[in-house]
Amino acid sequence: MSLLLPKSVCLILLLVLFPLFSQATEVATAIDQLILTYGGEDKLRRTHSMTQKWDLLALMGNRQGTDSRSIRMPEQLRVDLKYPKKTETRIINGDIAHVIYDLDSSSTVSRPQRDAMRLQLMRLYSPLVLRNKINAISLTEKGEMLVLTLLENDLQVDYLINKKNWHIEKVVGKLKMGPTEMLFLTEYSDFAMTEDGVLMHHKENKYAGGVNTAVLTLQEVVFDAALSDEVFKP
Repeated sequence: MSLLLPKSVCLILLLVLFPLFSQATEVATAIDQLILTYGGEDKLRRTHSMTQKWDLLALMGNRQGTDSRSIRMPEQLRVDLKYPKKTETRIINGDIAHVIYDLDSSSTVSRPQRDAMRLQLMRLYSPLVLRNKINAISLTEKGEMLVLTLLENDLQVDYLINKKNWHIEKVVGKLKMGPTEMLFLTEYSDFAMTEDGVLMHHKENKYAGGVNTAVLTLQEVVFDAALSDEVFKP
């Protein structure tokens, strides 16, 4: 009996741990393929400090404007929204978030709004950032898509990957507000390699709570942007 017990324990451990090892290997393989598809490690490192400028069509009210982003991975994002009669700036810097309306004084935001801003930053994570957070990521399949799910700071983001071309075609952020859950979906399309050798989508179609809110078209991206700490202060 004493000789059988260690073997039984080993068998149980193998049955428990093997799926975990298998899942970790599958996640690592998927992220490695994303890194390769999006340009490779050297090219993707240049995306960790960058600026983007998008033409923006807000579907509610049919308002046209611009969405300018300053990104310094993995903790800092500034978004400047400009419309003909309105401006809005959103800044997330680690655990601190601010909003500025019409170039007026800034205000710190409530946790739900901060979490929504945090989801936007997580949406922009590169495959390299995802690799750094691999211990918080799981992998599932949904039809023709692979789904990488990242859990971070009580927030969840799903990255839906087309298995045919390894493009991230949808990103879903999930925000819990009491008993309810708010979904933020962004669809990516018009993929092309930039002159710097980085694969990027050039169109975003955004939804909040199932409502189509905006369509954005990429106008300019600058990698290795010289972004100071001041950029991420209100």
